[in-house]
Amino acid sequence: MKFHLPLLGSVFLFLSQSLHGLPLRVLAWDETIAARKLAISNGKDATELKDLHPLSRSPKINVTGGDTPPMLQALDKTDAKGAPASDPIRIPANVTHPLALLMPDPKAATGIRTVVLEDDPAGFQWGTIRMINATGKELLFKAETKVSVLAAGWTPVDISLGGKRRNMEVLLALKEQPKQPLFSAIWEYRDDQRQLVFVIPNKDAGESPVDFKVILEDKADEDAAKQNAAQQGGAKPN
Repeated sequence: MKFHLPLLGSVFLFLSQSLHGLPLRVLAWDETIAARKLAISNGKDATELKDLHPLSRSPKINVTGGDTPPMLQALDKTDAKGAPASDPIRIPANVTHPLALLMPDPKAATGIRTVVLEDDPAGFQWGTIRMINATGKELLFKAETKVSVLAAGWTPVDISLGGKRRNMEVLLALKEQPKQPLFSAIWEYRDDQRQLVFVIPNKDAGESPVDFKVILEDKADEDAAKQNAAQQGGAKPN
């Protein structure tokens, strides 16, 4: 009897996600969404999202994958039955560390559209800049001498320059107009940070046509959190 190994791998991944859960994190797209009263419902349990911020991920919430997705609940908005309005958070089968972006959408029951990205730190090393193009146009991004194409479809592009902390020159241009920069600046490269960078249209027409939403993670903060968790796990109960 022959088995199709890729299919079997997908089945095992599905079962693993369903049985053991996924470490979901949430990122509010703007301050308006961050200020709303929201929760994540996973079966019978619901976890309220507190202290959301548009420039930092929420703490992890364990959810199950599979056919029954977790739900985003709006605690400040009700449906026709008087229950909190809700929308599903659909997590692709191959995503193991989902990051749910909460974006404004008046057509959704909650008023929020959820976009799920893979945020597995195993594939997002320290010293990496992960660029996501949300402008709808193909772009070129240059960091020092490294040039990367940013597709117009929210496809993550990882840029790892290597070396130690330093200043770096960055340029951004339309792909069809590479010699006419839309933006240029001096950024700081940090080998002890992960930088998630969204390229977005600039609301201020008088400035650059593009803007950036930068989500930083510091290695020192993660190391401290791991040490604290280890100490709590090893502590003896009173």
